[in-house]
Amino acid sequence: MNLLSKEEARSRLKQHLPVLERREEFESQILTRFFPLLSGKEKIISYVADLAWEVDLLPLVESCPLPRPAGFWELRHSAKWYFPKMMPEKRLDFVRPWEWEKNKWGIWEPKGEEKITVEEADLILVPALGFSSDGTRLGRGGGFYDRLLSSDHLRTKTIGFCFSKFFPVPFAPEAHDCKIGKIITESRIISFLD
Repeated sequence: MNLLSKEEARSRLKQHLPVLERREEFESQILTRFFPLLSGKEKIISYVADLAWEVDLLPLVESCPLPRPAGFWELRHSAKWYFPKMMPEKRLDFVRPWEWEKNKWGIWEPKGEEKITVEEADLILVPALGFSSDGTRLGRGGGFYDRLLSSDHLRTKTIGFCFSKFFPVPFAPEAHDCKIGKIITESRIISFLD
């Protein structure tokens, strides 16, 4: 099989993901598969999806738009929820939101005082355009999550989400690309931890 460059894979996914038929139905099925994995988790790092390209996790909390304070999620789940905030030097902080604001790129980010590290989290929900057959993540190209999740011991906490029509993505990974512990599609859960 010929592998695509990461740039070509991103381009193709960005073209096809926004027009995926039955997308809302598939996202609902993904969330139904994911929901039992929340049981017993106390601290969850999540993300605010780019609705055109990433699986939207906010329907877990009643399909509502931002902004929502952390208490909104926490009334529905016993866990505390944390979301990424872009920091200088291509670093992410994970903040428990009490308010939201758009950053200079128009991305919703949390405002709050309470932060968490990836080591402290019980689950890390990782945004992606797609994944290769061995769980290597294809992000949007900024490298934020690759740097953050470069340690193998964090892999057991990570879950990525994608649509089965676009899994796997045959791209040529680079040494710094992170691998995910589990991937959830509308039809199955794939574990790379066994």
